[in-house]
Amino acid sequence: MSYEKGLVSIISPCYNSEKYIFRMLDSVRKQTYKKIEMICVDDGSDDDTGRIIEQNIDKFEEEGMRLIYIKKNHAGQAAAINYGLKHIHGEYLTTIDSDDFYAPQSIEKRLQALL
Repeated sequence: MSYEKGLVSIISPCYNSEKYIFRMLDSVRKQTYKKIEMICVDDGSDDDTGRIIEQNIDKFEEEGMRLIYIKKNHAGQAAAINYGLKHIHGEYLTTIDSDDFYAPQSIEKRLQALL
């Protein structure tokens, strides 16, 4: 697999996160660094988690970002992250839990520190 220079891949394992996931997705969309692909791995949720993720795909595209939604059978957080790793295209990688959120300059500052 070839990686896209400068692209940051963010993996989020999600399980029954309908109460929180919009806040997390919104915080990623509002990043000052825009070269991002967000990979949400739905670990077998039985609530509206998947619907909320799918409703945000176009919003990410409007920001020049990618949102990838993957649904799999429930196997736990580590399994969801490992499954997400198979789908990354970024030169850089980070994770975020579905009930967390980023400050607007979080990815930009992390990348600056790394470089």
